[in-house]
Amino acid sequence: MLSPLVSIALAGWYFLPETTGNILELTKRLEAKVPVVWDAHQKLNKELEQLKKETVREVETVSDKLGISHK
Repeated sequence: MLSPLVSIALAGWYFLPETTGNILELTKRLEAKVPVVWDAHQKLNKELEQLKKETVREVETVSDKLGISHK
């Protein structure tokens, strides 16, 4: 009973990262063929990066105010 579950878990652990990488590469190639999609993706990435920076700054500010050390 346990052996098939272990086999499935190991197969997923091995194949999922590779499959995800393949899907990512295919998506990038398809995006490059459609400039509107590529531009929208680049714009979204920039906005998300800015949001991430702002969030980190806010967390640091709150941590400092509360006296919580952060790394």
